Amino acid sequence: MLDFARRSSTVLIVSGLLAIAVGVVAVAWPGLTILTLVLIWGWYALVDGLLALAAGLRPRNRDSRVFLIVIAAIGIAAGLLTIFRPLDSGIALAWILGVWLLAKGASELVSAFSQQRETSRWLLLLGGILFVTAGVIFIANPGTAALAVSKWLGVCAILWGVFILGAGIARRTAVKEAGGAAS
Repeated sequence: MLDFARRSSTVLIVSGLLAIAVGVVAVAWPGLTILTLVLIWGWYALVDGLLALAAGLRPRNRDSRVFLIVIAAIGIAAGLLTIFRPLDSGIALAWILGVWLLAKGASELVSAFSQQRETSRWLLLLGGILFVTAGVIFIANPGTAALAVSKWLGVCAILWGVFILGAGIARRTAVKEAGGAAS
């Protein structure tokens, strides 16, 4: 059992250090981080589109063939566009996020005044206002908003890494104390 606890503390420590490193990179170079995330998504969309095309061409998927081929065409086009025009794609994705935030905020505001609500009115109003505000910011400044998201992801990764690192160190200390007490 002590051997497992030692190994798991090492995993926690290494994971924490990696999360901190990723967070520092995201905060230090938010533009490259966003570009990397956009390219990863572009490759994902391309591969997903190719897999959907392969599925659509299989004889046993005859009933959903048209749907799969349409999804494949959209995925392949989106993937190629993103891979070859990542900056434009990143701004477009930030703009789409802004539209979603506006819609989410409007939904929260409407829910605040509905008869059937599962949370308090003021929380729905606050959430709606914050979502709408964020949506307006994303639509008005998609590039800046994307950089801000990258920095926030970096800060979250650093905090997560610190917590995981602390848990690993605490576990390692507990194992050493237990090992000393068992001797």
